[in-house]
Order: sequence, then C-alpha cells, then structure tokens
Amino acid sequence: MTTTVSECIDALQRAAAELGESPTKAQYEALGFTPASATIIRIIGSWNEAKVKANLETYYSRGPRVSPKPDDIDLPDDRDWSSLSVDQRWHYRNREWNTKRTLRRRTRLREWVRDQRQQRGCTRCGMNDPGCLDFHHRKDESKRMNVGEMVTYGYGKDALREEIAKCDVLCANCHRLLHHQEPSCDLRRWTVTQKRKSGGCTRCSEERAACLDYHHTGEDKSMSVSQLVANNRPKGEVRREMKKCVILCANCHRREHYHPSDTALQADRH
Repeated sequence: MTTTVSECIDALQRAAAELGESPTKAQYEALGFTPASATIIRIIGSWNEAKVKANLETYYSRGPRVSPKPDDIDLPDDRDWSSLSVDQRWHYRNREWNTKRTLRRRTRLREWVRDQRQQRGCTRCGMNDPGCLDFHHRKDESKRMNVGEMVTYGYGKDALREEIAKCDVLCANCHRLLHHQEPSCDLRRWTVTQKRKSGGCTRCSEERAACLDYHHTGEDKSMSVSQLVANNRPKGEVRREMKKCVILCANCHRREHYHPSDTALQADRH
C-alpha cells in the first residue's frame, strides 16, 4: 500500500502534539511513528516542505547559537560540537535512549517480516512454520539486499514491501533444493554419500541429501561438519565429528535452533 500525503501530514501533526513543538527529523524518528521521516521526505519533497503542509513551524537544522557540549558526551577527534546540526547534537545527547529505540524498532520490523513469510508460506510445499521460511529473490539483478539485512540497516516497511515483492517464500528444504549442485571435490561428494546412507532426517521423512545437516547433540564439538569439509580436513577427522551428530533436515534443524526474536536475521539466504 502506497503512503499518501495526508498520512504524512497526519503523522507530523501527531508528533507535534506529543512533543509540544514542531519536530526535527531526529525527534520524529525517536517517537517511532510511521511513515518514517525518509518516506515523508520522498513523498513530499523535503522535511520543511512537509511541515509547511502540516501547518507547523519550520527552521534550519543549524542555528547561530549553540549551548556548550555537556561534559558527559564524548566526540570523535574530528568532530566539533558547535559545527554539528541540531539533529546530530540531539543524537549525541540521547545516544543510549536512541540505541534502545532503534533496537525496539528492529524487533517490531523483524516480527512484521516473520509474519509476512508465515502468511505466504513456502510456494513449493506449503510449509508455514516461520522459523523454516526464507525470502528467495527471483532475479538477482533486481535485488537491493537481503530482506533481513535491510531490517538491520534501518529500512522501513515501504522499502521492505518493495523488496519482498521481488521474492518467493521457500522453506529451508525447498531453498536448499533450488540452489543444489552436485559437488565437484572428493570430500564433499563423500559427505553427500554419507548423508544418503544415513536414512534421512531423524525427526521427519526427509531423505534427500541436499536437505540434510549434521546436528551436534552434545557439547563435545570441535567444529561443525560443514566447516571441516569447507576447510578440506582429513576424512577421518570429519568422520569422528559426524559420530557426535544426528541427521536433521534443514527445516528440523531450523526448528531446533529457532528463537522468534532472531527470525528476521535469517529472512533470506540468497
């Protein structure tokens, strides 16, 4: 859904009512309102122009008179307090609070991203367990970045929706199968053979080797089997590590390590 000018104006007016003054971009973002300030600027043209439409006071971000830097604020050597913008000084004064606010915003967006995946489910098998689902870009050339990375870098819902529209939802197993290629090196081929001989996932009926992982059951772990193979370690060393593991498919492996607050970190793998 496209954000409208009236929604931008309404959000600015609500922010001004809560703050008791015309908000700077930093103050507006700190409130956690939507649409984001970047969206308002994109739709209306500039922050001051948006405030004019909302009948709010406008002013330049830099002013001639700046109060002294508080003693408890440390600046980088190449920064001068008086040369910072109003927004930058606000961020330095409220760094700890703003960090917590940013983390809360990321958590909300991660939950929203998780819900988007769950509502759609895997396009190939119908799986809708949120911990097992990825966003897969249909065309790499149109890809801005991974959806999970966009959350980390502070993108809002409008940008996330645009990126999600370029994706299909796949469960971890179907995603593995889509990208699977028969290995070329001997150690990788041998590892795939061991998976095929294993009898498949110990928790479900999945038997396809491309979907299978080695999951350590105890604390006696020197390195993951996949890391040992990637490092081209001797077969004997890899075999010893395999004996410490059970076989799980990628979906069951995700469930084993699933934490709801982490779901957007795995929002897409490719």
